[in-house]
Amino acid sequence: MKRQPSITRPEFNGPPLPEGRLFFLPFLPSPDLPRRLAAVAGARLEVRPGRLYYLEKCAVLCGALGAPASIMALEKMRNLGLKEIYLLSYCGSLSPEMAAGQAFVPVRALSQEGTSWHYARPRAGFYFPSEKLLKRLKKFLARQNLVFSQGAIVSTDAPYRETAFWLKSLQKKKIMAVDMEMSAILSWAAFYRLQSAGLFIVSDELFSGHWKNYSRSQRVLEATAAYFYPLILAA
Repeated sequence: MKRQPSITRPEFNGPPLPEGRLFFLPFLPSPDLPRRLAAVAGARLEVRPGRLYYLEKCAVLCGALGAPASIMALEKMRNLGLKEIYLLSYCGSLSPEMAAGQAFVPVRALSQEGTSWHYARPRAGFYFPSEKLLKRLKKFLARQNLVFSQGAIVSTDAPYRETAFWLKSLQKKKIMAVDMEMSAILSWAAFYRLQSAGLFIVSDELFSGHWKNYSRSQRVLEATAAYFYPLILAA
């Protein structure tokens, strides 16, 4: 895609992101993480519809669910010197190999949202994370003895239109999980030549054809504490 400048641009200012590093959590199953961040953050900044917390070596953006809202927030982060972004979020499992509370690292993303194509075109039908960040993320998980699955994810704008036909067609393509932001963030980052990768906790199970929502279950909250908190604090 030709890199034409946009007529519209975000009017947003704030302190630079520490080391240009951002952890982005568009959805929060409990208020525990914001409370922890507020206790250790050096500064906070409103980034509607989210909030930005400044730590010593990174910043954490909480809020902005869905591809359009996420990219609108991230466009503002570019004004603060963004270089690399980790998406920390939750996904629905389309594979019986992944149950609620397990961790998942996407190695490619299929777009079924409407934002990604405004930035970059997919390669062989998929968007891909940065090799540098993907390698760093896997190394961290291995060092912490944190188990994870990896594979393809699909990002959707219509979480309540996940039909039986939709499920079966994606399972035939070996798509293991569904979320609402990953493909758009990978496309957006590629367009601006930024580094990006994602780590997910399975919060829902769809693979049987029946929806099981565990987003506020103890197992998901425990996985959040085991995977997300250490990664953020180790930055």
